[in-house]
Amino acid sequence: MVDELRTRVTARRGGASHRRRALRLSPRLLVRLLLFLTAIGVLFLAWVLGSHHYPDYILPGPQPVWDSFTSMLDRGVWARQVEATLGHMFTAYGITIGIGLPLGILIGRFWVVEDLSRALLIFLQTVPTIVLIVLALIFVGTTATGVIAVTVASCLPYFTLNVIQGTKSIDRDLIDMARSYRAGELTIMRSIIVPSVVPYFLAGGRITLGVAWQVTLFGEYLMGTPGIGFQVSAAIKLLDTPSVYAWGLSVVGLTIAFEYGVFRPVEAVLTRHMRRAE
Repeated sequence: MVDELRTRVTARRGGASHRRRALRLSPRLLVRLLLFLTAIGVLFLAWVLGSHHYPDYILPGPQPVWDSFTSMLDRGVWARQVEATLGHMFTAYGITIGIGLPLGILIGRFWVVEDLSRALLIFLQTVPTIVLIVLALIFVGTTATGVIAVTVASCLPYFTLNVIQGTKSIDRDLIDMARSYRAGELTIMRSIIVPSVVPYFLAGGRITLGVAWQVTLFGEYLMGTPGIGFQVSAAIKLLDTPSVYAWGLSVVGLTIAFEYGVFRPVEAVLTRHMRRAE
């Protein structure tokens, strides 16, 4: 009975300390938000001032860009092209994670797999994206499959190398201790390897997302595949600079939305055990 009461008191104190910590962090979060909004305001002001010194075909002001954006929305062009680009990018992103996570763990744990895959990773890491696009045009043509294949080939080394680094950083004594208690490989994978790889998985995922955006847009631009990249190419040929800026800012907005709407919540869930340990 006494132990139970002590447990309850400790839990209450812990909850109270967490609430006090959250209150202490609130001013810090407010300051960070204000700094973020200030940076956006400075960039917007610089944009407005710069647009007065350059013609619209070089640096259009916010109003022409906004008019172009609303026109794309009204015609349904924006939604269709964004849907196409997100389909290409997230398909490639999912394939990259699906291949890179198990491959990185295997390479980090077994030297045989590392030696077998080293040539492929070096090739993908060093070959220029333009060469991959040309190869995709030769083998699959101007299709969505080509854009996805190029994006996967460009992103795979970044993500896999992060997972490899995380796997190799695991303390071997932990694995040996688990085996001494007759823990199976599945238990070791679930209890030791995967939790240890999570920070590297998240870092690699964030880097890979940025690379996926760039390569997907570049592939659409050069291969003529429907998407934001193709629309930017068409706008440049027509000297429609406001549309180029509208598409570029759309990509920035979508990236921020994904970062704070999807990636940060997933990161919070995956790193929950690390915060508990602290």
